[in-house]
Amino acid sequence: MAKAATPAAKKATPRAPAKPAATKAAPARKPAATKAVAKDHPIRDQIAATRNTIKSEASKKAASLKDEAAALKSQASAKARDAATKGKDKAAEAVGSLAKLLQDSAGTVDSKFGKQYGDYARSAASTVAGLATTLDKKDLDELAASTRDMVKKNPAIAVGAATVIGFVLARMLKGSNNS
Repeated sequence: MAKAATPAAKKATPRAPAKPAATKAAPARKPAATKAVAKDHPIRDQIAATRNTIKSEASKKAASLKDEAAALKSQASAKARDAATKGKDKAAEAVGSLAKLLQDSAGTVDSKFGKQYGDYARSAASTVAGLATTLDKKDLDELAASTRDMVKKNPAIAVGAATVIGFVLARMLKGSNNS
């Protein structure tokens, strides 16, 4: 009985289908095409060499353009930083002048409006002078970080300060153009 079960088990297991004969015959057809390509082989090599030369030259040109762009970027960054530093210095000078003006006018405010308002003027002059000192002492990166922090903490004050600063700068520029 063991012998009878074995052939039945072999028949029940599926076998992988045999590969078609056409797949094996396909390489036999290529020699005719290879002979035709063999005549064009030097041209194909020349085309490939030309393509490689073009790719190489394009790669060199792209690297050169990237280097030029990086150089221009660093020059622009340096000029922008220089202009920002000059602007910061001018702003510190203008704020210092405003503090001096407020301090000088505190006496006049005392006599015209009363001591309480003169004290407000002196307090404002002190605050503005502190701002001028801060502008002088800090570099641009520190000022940018301080400004970001202040805007995040007090956005309404930041908008109001920007409005006042814009108004003051517009008046100063208008006054300097009229001279």
